[in-house]
Amino acid sequence: MKKKNGFTLIELLAVIIILGILMIIAIPSVTTYISNSRKSAYIDTAKNIIGGTRNIVNEGKLGIYDTNSTYYIPISCVKTENGNKSPYGEFEDEGAYVGVTFDGIGYNYYWISNDITGQGVNEVTPVNDLNEDKIVSGIQEGEVKNKILITGKDGKNNIVIYNSDCTGTTNSTGISNVIYPDGKTKETVVTGDLVKIGTEDFYVMKHDGNDLVLLARYNLKLGNICDGNKNVIGSYPTDSEGYGLQSSDASGFLLRVSTYSGSIPFSEVHYWSSGVGTTYPGNYCDYDVDDYTPETKCAYVYDSHSNLYQYLNSYKSYLEQQGATIKKARLIKLEELLELGCNMEVHTCQNAPSFIGKISFWTGTARSENLLWAVSNSVFGALDSTSDMTMGLRPVIII
Repeated sequence: MKKKNGFTLIELLAVIIILGILMIIAIPSVTTYISNSRKSAYIDTAKNIIGGTRNIVNEGKLGIYDTNSTYYIPISCVKTENGNKSPYGEFEDEGAYVGVTFDGIGYNYYWISNDITGQGVNEVTPVNDLNEDKIVSGIQEGEVKNKILITGKDGKNNIVIYNSDCTGTTNSTGISNVIYPDGKTKETVVTGDLVKIGTEDFYVMKHDGNDLVLLARYNLKLGNICDGNKNVIGSYPTDSEGYGLQSSDASGFLLRVSTYSGSIPFSEVHYWSSGVGTTYPGNYCDYDVDDYTPETKCAYVYDSHSNLYQYLNSYKSYLEQQGATIKKARLIKLEELLELGCNMEVHTCQNAPSFIGKISFWTGTARSENLLWAVSNSVFGALDSTSDMTMGLRPVIII
C-alpha cells in the first residue's frame, strides 16, 4: 500500500494557528511602524515649512518688526522643495500656520496645524518642542483658526494674521491693526495722540468724517546726508537697516549741527508749472497775506511726478503688511498746517502743536511756479522744490 504525501488536517490547522499568532504579533508592530513613519514625516514637513518661513522673514518680506505682536503666517505663503502636504492628507484651509515673534534681536518660531483627516498639532508649539508626541487626531474643522485668534506667545498678545498669499493682515478682531493709546479708540483719539502701526508712530492730526488723518512722527530714512553748510556729503544706502521707514535721525535741515540727514528733493523740475503732468495756473497762494483766508484753496501739487511718490507708495505697502488698512498716503497740505496753528504772516508754526516742529519736511502745496511750502524747525516758509539738501519726507496717512 502506497504512502500518501501531504498534510493531515491536524497539521494544516496547526500551521494556520501559528500563522494567525504571527499575524497577531506582527500587525500591531507594522501598524505602529507605519504610524511612527507618518508622524516623523509630518514633523519633517512642519520643520521644512518653518525653515522656508524663516527665509522670507529674514529677507524682510513680511515686515515683522513689532516686539508686541505674535504673527501667524499660513503655510500657503511658503514654498518648499518637498511641498506643503501632510502625510495624512491635504492641510485644511486656514488650518496650518507658522507663528513668529520678534524680541528686538531675533525671531522665535511656532507651529500649529490640522489636515483634512483631523490629524495635526492642535496647540501653538515652539519649533524646538515639536516632535511626534505633539501630533493628535480628532481635531475639528476651524479649530486651529479659532485657537490662533486667542493665542499670543512670549507675552505678545497683539495677534496679527496674514492672509493666504501674505499680501495683507488682520489682527485678532479682524480690523486694521492700529494700536491706540490705552483706553482710546479710533473714534475717541484727539489731536496729538500717538498711535502705532507695526514699528511706526503717528500723531493724530484730525478726524475727517469716518477717517482718521495721521502724521508720521519722523521723516523717512532716505535721501541725502549733509554737513552744516548744506553741502551733500553722502546718502543713505538703500540696503541699510530701516531704509524707507521712520527714523529720528532723518531730521532734514537743522540749525547749528555739524551734519544732518534725510533731505531729498521734492521734484527734479517744477512739473506743475512746466507743462509736465497736471498744471495749476495761477492758483498758488503767492499773494499778499492779507488777502489769504483759510477757505482759499491753494494748489496741492503732490502727485506721481514727485520724487517722493514712489517712496510714499512703498511705505504705504509696508504699513498694509503690518495689518493697517490705509486709504491714502500723501504729504501734509498747507490748509492743514494753518488749521493746526501755523502762521503765514510771521512764517512760524510756534503756535501749532509741538509735534509739527523739530524736524524739516515738505508739504505738497505750491507757493509759486517753483516754490513749495515747507516746515523747518517750526519756521514756516517756501523753498525751491528741487533742493536736495534741506527737507525730508514726512508721510500723512488716512485710515
